[in-house]
Amino acid sequence: MYTKILNKNLKKSAKDLGLDENFVFQQDNDPKHTAKITDDWFEKNDINVLDWFSQSPDLNSIENLWQYLKLPIH
Repeated sequence: MYTKILNKNLKKSAKDLGLDENFVFQQDNDPKHTAKITDDWFEKNDINVLDWFSQSPDLNSIENLWQYLKLPIH
């Protein structure tokens, strides 16, 4: 199901957004995103996927801001 959605929409959306053919796709670690069939689909369609590390504050901008939001409170 997920690969059908990707197949129908991803390349068209990338084109509509003006991305070149070497764009990098980002998704989280939801099981449907990490399934072998999904990995195979990305490889077959020559689409680069950014690795998403569990609990990575580097890729979650708000995690880097919490310390500044807490300072005025304490």
